[in-house]
Amino acid sequence: MNVVEIDLEKTFAKKLGMRTTAMKLFQDLENETEVILDFKDIEFMSRSFAQEYVYQKHKSKVCVRESNMSDFVRGLLEVVEEDYKETCLS
Repeated sequence: MNVVEIDLEKTFAKKLGMRTTAMKLFQDLENETEVILDFKDIEFMSRSFAQEYVYQKHKSKVCVRESNMSDFVRGLLEVVEEDYKETCLS
């Protein structure tokens, strides 16, 4: 199995702000089986990007893992993940 690693800063920017960016990211992953997303040097992530990222990750058939997340990015994704679980389970 071939694992693809994507450097998000080089592919997009240091700031991940738009919901459409998360949508594009997952559209580009459609033909992959397993992907590691490298968050190194990501300085900012908006809540809207994080919400779309979590949504897309849950509906994707691709195994997505993250690496090199800052405390800010990790914390935001954890909060959004909890919101997602609460919304989907109610």
